Amino acid sequence: MKAQETVNDVLAKLSPATQSAIASGKKVQAIRLVVEETGLGLREAKAVVETLMQQHGTGPDTPAAPGFSEEGGAGGILAIVVAVVLAYLVYRFFVAA
Repeated sequence: MKAQETVNDVLAKLSPATQSAIASGKKVQAIRLVVEETGLGLREAKAVVETLMQQHGTGPDTPAAPGFSEEGGAGGILAIVVAVVLAYLVYRFFVAA
């Protein structure tokens, strides 16, 4: 990005598909499209996309912990715990037999 070129200047050059990716929070896709459309390097494109996502309020402030949904459920972790308990019970059944 040229020194005098601002993030908003870059935004004006982006295709509707890229602007949609930014607005919907699809960071990786948006960075790839910015690189393709502007010729910026990865570092500059990432900075542009992150700035635009912050302006739009679409970038996550902190990533969610793995296994937890945004609604607060822990379905993935519960499934793992159930599988481990079931495996233990099956093991005990065959070892005790």
